[in-house]
Amino acid sequence: MSSTSEALIRTKGILVTPASVFVPSETFISTATTKIIENVFDLGLSFIVSIIGIVSNTLVIAVFCKQGFKDSVSISMTTIAVWDLIKSLGGAMQRIVGPMELISPPKAQSWRIISQVVFSYSLSFSTYVTSALAAYVAVERCLCVCFPLHVKWLLTRKISAFMCIAISLVVFGGFSVMFGIYDIVYVWNPRYNASVAIYKYNTFALANKGPLFQYYNLIGVICPCLSFAVITFCTGVITQRLRQASSFRNKNELDGGAEKQQLSSRDRQVVKMLLVIIAIYIISLFPRIIIYFVKIFVYEFYFLRKYHNFIQVSSYLCFFFDLVNGSINLFVFLEMSSSFRATFLQMTSACQPKARSHKTCK
Repeated sequence: MSSTSEALIRTKGILVTPASVFVPSETFISTATTKIIENVFDLGLSFIVSIIGIVSNTLVIAVFCKQGFKDSVSISMTTIAVWDLIKSLGGAMQRIVGPMELISPPKAQSWRIISQVVFSYSLSFSTYVTSALAAYVAVERCLCVCFPLHVKWLLTRKISAFMCIAISLVVFGGFSVMFGIYDIVYVWNPRYNASVAIYKYNTFALANKGPLFQYYNLIGVICPCLSFAVITFCTGVITQRLRQASSFRNKNELDGGAEKQQLSSRDRQVVKMLLVIIAIYIISLFPRIIIYFVKIFVYEFYFLRKYHNFIQVSSYLCFFFDLVNGSINLFVFLEMSSSFRATFLQMTSACQPKARSHKTCK
């Protein structure tokens, strides 16, 4: 195959010239710097976190299955763990490009491009699903605290399963249109002396780029902002109601001349867990929300446009925070839930080999 600028390459009915291959502008961040950040931050740290996420979420799902889904919380938490497992798998698959470069650089480059189209979106959309599910859990716990005798019949395992499935389908489905905006084509690359994959906007994206990207940027802001607002509001309500209940129980009770703590140990555990969830989602969602706000007002702030390198580096940071968010479920549950910790320890002890008795031979 010719490598001159006049060469034409036809793949799946799409005519591509090497001159039409996108070359990113080096405004703010150079291509060389982007490559260094990708190798160190994205392919290194994010890959390690992805592997941790695969192991930890698999263990979380196994523990909840072992417990038998006795309440609605276990169902919703298992659903979140499943999506976090999908997120971690996608993150690991996208980042195996590092080991692939040691074997076949052209195939590694093609995999880098293909995985950016497939796994990057999967990772982002899974994050939105888990944030919406976390908001549902916050609403559920808020109703249980505010109306403990009136909503018990409503918050059943079947209702929780239905809500988790519905939220997953609606949120992921709302974003899934973005899977169809790129075409993957192969062009001759003189650097690798082989044909490598590139992605480019397809006819659907070019014909609908105005409303399509406005819709994507809008829901990219609304979904995480709404989830975060719901989690924050419900946590505030739960905290206030628990404080009121504890104050009523401890009214006029003194311990050595000092008033007893307003919250019991169990109450503090519930509040602490919700505050941890809020902190996690602040860290993971806030950078992505900022990026989507910028996309709304700056048209060139997107892939295959003027600020391609800048949005690429920003995506590496967002993906890292998303993967961290999806990898710490096991540690949060072990710290916050005594029943989860007991089941986990029981499972791990059962997997340990029993010590063999050795007889002393004379």
